[in-house]
Amino acid sequence: MVEMRWDKALSVAPGVSVKYWKKLMQRRADQLIQEDKDDVIPYCIAIGDVKKLVHFFMSRGRLKEALLVAQAACEGNMQPLHVSMPKGASYSDDIYKEDFNELLHKVSKELAEWYFQDGRAVLAACCHLAVDNIELAMAYLIRGNELELAVCVGTVLGESAAPATHYALELLARKCMMISICFPSVGYRNLAADLLLMIPDNELHLIKLCAFYPGCTEEINDLHDKCKLPTVEECIQLAETAHADDNIFETVKYYLLSQEPEKALPIGISFVKEYISSSDWTLDTIYPVLDLLSYIRTEKLLLHTCTEARNELLILCGYTGALLAIRRQYQSIVPALYEYTSQLLKRREVSVPLKIEYLSEELDAWRACTQSTSRSLEDSPYTPPSDSQRMVYATLLKRLKEESLKGIIGPDYVTGSNLPSHSDIHISCLTGLKIQGPVFFLEDGKSAISLNDALMWAKVNPFSPLGTGIRLNPF
Repeated sequence: MVEMRWDKALSVAPGVSVKYWKKLMQRRADQLIQEDKDDVIPYCIAIGDVKKLVHFFMSRGRLKEALLVAQAACEGNMQPLHVSMPKGASYSDDIYKEDFNELLHKVSKELAEWYFQDGRAVLAACCHLAVDNIELAMAYLIRGNELELAVCVGTVLGESAAPATHYALELLARKCMMISICFPSVGYRNLAADLLLMIPDNELHLIKLCAFYPGCTEEINDLHDKCKLPTVEECIQLAETAHADDNIFETVKYYLLSQEPEKALPIGISFVKEYISSSDWTLDTIYPVLDLLSYIRTEKLLLHTCTEARNELLILCGYTGALLAIRRQYQSIVPALYEYTSQLLKRREVSVPLKIEYLSEELDAWRACTQSTSRSLEDSPYTPPSDSQRMVYATLLKRLKEESLKGIIGPDYVTGSNLPSHSDIHISCLTGLKIQGPVFFLEDGKSAISLNDALMWAKVNPFSPLGTGIRLNPF
């Protein structure tokens, strides 16, 4: 009976006025939305209430339908009903286009995020490309570990995608550098160099490649020549000159490229320890030196004579990795990186200006100040951070500064991340939880972590979670 009354009322309403009919249609649409009925769709279409229809679909997770409506509105196929149109005005006015275009971007972003968290990075990138959001499209391909596709797409898009393309090339080169079976195969070595040569400002990337390459002197010099770098014999002289001039970065750089790369370790580590002993240091000051040191040839780093320097390097890289993970919002690995650093401090004899107690305070402050964003997903009640925790977290944020490539902020989700585990269940050595989706095995062949966590870990800390000094290569 109620339905019949509404139908009769709406059928006679235009006889009163179009304005009254539209108002009655809106009331009926609101009622149907509250009743969660799809019958609201023709009502919204009839009066051109695009926003209400889009929000109806979005609130119910029907993002594809919401996108279809928003796209139709942008193309002029769903025109809002104007009871009294200003003279000279039309639907094509910029105000309506901008309004619906903003709505389209909002729906596309939400659909892309849904695809991405479902382990479908390519479809997520397509959603962003459809609305010309190149930065996020490239970021989702990189965060989904679709590096080859990211480079191809970025190359086609050109300058607008250049920063992300260069980052993808860097990660692809790392993949070639670290292929355990084939590297130092000349083919993979040259491929890594060719990829890095595609980056305009490539000198530092090429230095890292040459520093890590473990061939004989003749092969190394051949690679240096390809990368337009001095020979290993010349590098030792340049390192000594830079050291005499107290130029730390140049000293570390040329020692790593020489026949005695282990000499770079104490110099670079002393510089970092001195900086973090002060109260006003920042991550961007120490990270470039640590990042460069991490490319020392593995067989040199594992020498017995380098034990103390190796342990200190692992601890410093672990701590800066935790800070980078916070900056990039890699929430799942932040506690593991702090625990990794604390365990190394506890078990190995080192002299670094870091204390386990302070690391615990920092981790607790990070948890307390960031849990408000996720407390709705947890059963435990929200406890506001204390004043001391706010102070520690504020100091932490000052050290982090901002990420230069903002599009890469956020966790990684590779293809198949949401697929259920098969009968061969693996437990993550980082979280202690069952791994869902692709598994990555560490160098001992037994310890496992999720591929998502492995990718995020390798992007902020190049060394294995097992503390062996072996570099991680999940790319």
